[in-house]
Amino acid sequence: MSGPTVVIDRLTATLHHDPAAPPPGGDPLRGPLRHAVAGSLETALRALDLPPGHWCLARLDLTVGLDLDRPGPALAREWSGAVAAAIERTVREGGAAAPDTLVHYRHDVDLLADAVAGLAAGRRERLWAWRQTGILGPGDPAPEAAPGPALLAALERHPRLAAAAVLRAAGQCGLAALDRAWGREGWQRLASLVAPGEPGEPGAGTSDPGTRALARTLLSGSGLAGLVRASRLRPAEPTLAAWAVLVLAETDPAALERPAARPGLRGLLAQGLRTLAGGPARPEPEPDAGGREVPDGGCAGCDGGGGPAGRAECGADTGCGGCAGCPADGARGARAGAAGYAGCGEDAGCIADAGCIADGGCGAGAGDTGRGGCAACGGAVRAGCLRDPGDSGHPGAGSARPGGPGTGADGAPPGRSPLPQRPPDAAASRAGAGGPAAAGTAEPGPVRPARPAPGPADGAATGWAGLLFLLGAAPEAGLPDRALGEPALAGRPLSWVLHTAARTLCGLAPGDPAALALAGLGPDRAAALLRAPAATPREQEAVEALAADWARATAARLGEERYADDPFGAVHAVARRPGRITAETGWIEAVFAHADTDLAVRRAGLDLDPGWLGWLGAVVRYRYA
Repeated sequence: MSGPTVVIDRLTATLHHDPAAPPPGGDPLRGPLRHAVAGSLETALRALDLPPGHWCLARLDLTVGLDLDRPGPALAREWSGAVAAAIERTVREGGAAAPDTLVHYRHDVDLLADAVAGLAAGRRERLWAWRQTGILGPGDPAPEAAPGPALLAALERHPRLAAAAVLRAAGQCGLAALDRAWGREGWQRLASLVAPGEPGEPGAGTSDPGTRALARTLLSGSGLAGLVRASRLRPAEPTLAAWAVLVLAETDPAALERPAARPGLRGLLAQGLRTLAGGPARPEPEPDAGGREVPDGGCAGCDGGGGPAGRAECGADTGCGGCAGCPADGARGARAGAAGYAGCGEDAGCIADAGCIADGGCGAGAGDTGRGGCAACGGAVRAGCLRDPGDSGHPGAGSARPGGPGTGADGAPPGRSPLPQRPPDAAASRAGAGGPAAAGTAEPGPVRPARPAPGPADGAATGWAGLLFLLGAAPEAGLPDRALGEPALAGRPLSWVLHTAARTLCGLAPGDPAALALAGLGPDRAAALLRAPAATPREQEAVEALAADWARATAARLGEERYADDPFGAVHAVARRPGRITAETGWIEAVFAHADTDLAVRRAGLDLDPGWLGWLGAVVRYRYA
């Protein structure tokens, strides 16, 4: 949905005739109303010049002067035009003109997330808008009496957007509010909706080192993981499994779509979430508890369990699973510098030590060497932690850790060259065609000037907005299966592979909005990606081979002879165009100026809306403004 949607639920009219004249006979408004509803009103609404999105008006009152002696169709057109003009005027004037009656949702995920957060938190002031847009149907459970079943019914009508909507809603209302609304059974229904028909996968113990490294990476980049810790819920295993599905939908949706490519990953994530939540789950609640998780008042396993006052020093308790923020915890648990994550303690099932998932390192965080740390990053390797010195994803085993003090603008640590910008076999041809410089940023050269059209609210500006057009040629390059099946990339999420490929293809800076959006991320969700360890030689070689094939697939789509021996030139011809990109959870949109429409790109079908891309976890839209 890239254009405005206007829906009128009910239209009523009252005739006020001249009191000095005799009243008109019959019902003079019936005919014009029927003509308006039959077509003229829809025509007038389609002609509205509104910003994209869903515009909801609870009520609109207007007075229209009509000459009842004119024919019904003419009156219907006049009336419809007046209604459309009043709607446009109200929208343009904004909430100040209609603070209680005007609601704007930029896109479908925005709308669904607002309904989920509102129903979970007990806010029902926008019920009329959710009903008006069809999010809540007439046959749904009453949201006033059963908010959980009502919002689950709404999500079941939009299964592709369900995970994105819940992730957004959780950030607005918190996990505890969602849990109160639907409980353990609701979480399980949501998980089956997000990952339908997915068979039970092997447990965490059967996973290889690459998958264990990937699990730590995903947890470090997950906003939901932070919400799990903040919620202080003590979830049972079914809820942890459902949360693991949401973490995958948030951080690596391709692995969720292709579970066979990452066996045991969901089990590892559930294990890590258990640690963040404060240790082993409590026994299943009694039936009268309604299946809802119990908020934790203090440290998991500590005597007293009633909060920080119940224990002088959490680390003295061998039963502690890791305090979820206990300020008295001097030995394990949440700790300064751990980015707000709970500690892993000495749990033999630990996946994420206090700083391990927060900083991309291997132990409790840089500088924590008092318990036997890693020589590469200064973190401690616990006996039960899944990161061990022999893991291929361990920073001390052939990879460096960028993103800290002293790293360069290209993301490479001191003493290490920046990321190669293209496959070696393409270097010569690119050098003669204005290829990117080796410094990691786009080469200087003429760029079509950005034309005044989209405003700042339409996203982040970039000169490479056309990079998203390469998604049209992704299947010919073997994506996403090729990246998921490559052993050298087993420890990396697809977002890292796509981001690294984008930099290899075009020489973009790490934080360029186009490179991040191709990875399915916006600037606000890119921190974990940007601080990820630099590519190992095997990883870089695999990404370069993928990028070269992606370039050849793009050149084949364009079908021009000049790109037969210069596929990277085809990539630049498609990608190097100004625009603004919005990349949010579940929704990615690139906005271009009308004057920048490219017939070659249009003939190749590269700027057709991809729509829902499950392996990217988002709806992708292109819009010309």
